[in-house]
Amino acid sequence: MNHYKFNRMELAGSLGDLGTMLPLLIPLVVINGINATVALLLVGLFYVGAGLYYKIPVPVQPLKAVAIIAITGGLSASVIAASGLIMGILMLFLGATGLINQVARVFSKPVIRGIQVALGILLFLKGIQFIADSKLFVGNGAVATMGLPLNIIIGLVGLLIATLLLTNRKFPAAIVLITFGLLVGLALKTPDLTLGPQISSPQMPTLTDIQAAFVLLVLPQIPITLSNAVISTSDLSKKYFKGRGSRASPRALSSSIGVANLAAGTLGGMPVCHGAGGMAAHYRFGARTGGANLMIGGIFLAMALIFGSSAVSILGLIPLSILGVLLVFTGVQMVKLATDVRGKGDFIVVSMIVGLALLTGMAIAFMAGLILYYSLKRWSPWLSE
Repeated sequence: MNHYKFNRMELAGSLGDLGTMLPLLIPLVVINGINATVALLLVGLFYVGAGLYYKIPVPVQPLKAVAIIAITGGLSASVIAASGLIMGILMLFLGATGLINQVARVFSKPVIRGIQVALGILLFLKGIQFIADSKLFVGNGAVATMGLPLNIIIGLVGLLIATLLLTNRKFPAAIVLITFGLLVGLALKTPDLTLGPQISSPQMPTLTDIQAAFVLLVLPQIPITLSNAVISTSDLSKKYFKGRGSRASPRALSSSIGVANLAAGTLGGMPVCHGAGGMAAHYRFGARTGGANLMIGGIFLAMALIFGSSAVSILGLIPLSILGVLLVFTGVQMVKLATDVRGKGDFIVVSMIVGLALLTGMAIAFMAGLILYYSLKRWSPWLSE
């Protein structure tokens, strides 16, 4: 099979995960002061590298716990860079030594499916929140028309577009959605089109930055990265791509995350990972080969080098509700993965992980799910495995 295809469906699939990327990337630049050119450049290189190595659409996403905590807490770019260095060293160590394989053996199918379904529901709810939000763009205030917030009207049109075109190969849903969003954005505001990269010198984190990053950012991120970005992504690559997904092993994914974050931490970029939700997004909107990675990677590289100084302004043209539509359909795709769950015990484990994830967060849900699974395995005949 051709590992690299460059067609409308691959391009559409490559855009499928922007709903996760942009709402975190833009605030990290605007609020926390991360250099836009460096962030976009490294994301582009990571996408291209992943496409060349894995030959399937392996996603690139922000480290979600790191990004959310940093944005809400207004942490400095140097503290964020320090978190990238720490995560880079940790994940590269686990991958290079093969210890990540020992960690992977702890994860059973019910636990993996519970994480995937919980993530799907969280993505779906976040998408609905984006569509229902009064804000039209990331960081912007409300605009109303016809008695309804304009964002909701745009979101409803976006949902209709995605529903009608989801399996259309001539007019792929994601391409039409993003084009529609950009046209709406251009009609409502004028972007800054300054050419050239944003130049700045990276600042190496201090010991104080490293200490703060470890406590505030890395500790909450570790269980999410291990469960979702490594184990769950590896599982999903085999489910979607069969033998072609074998390269996306836990050891390889851990190593590539490590290398990418060492670069991000050293140069002052955005800490990144892979992710099952991102893979589901790429797949749902049509990506089937590494060509999708090369195309979206090329887009990010072009944005960094040509429009680095105004990239955030351009990307910010896409309405929040359009990003929400992408998340809604990705969430549904993730929830569908639970169709192979069999047995009462497996269902109990999946249900508890989902419930706890919605109530307390992914890290606690993941740990509780492991404890419940092995407790049932030892003392109950309910588990199918």
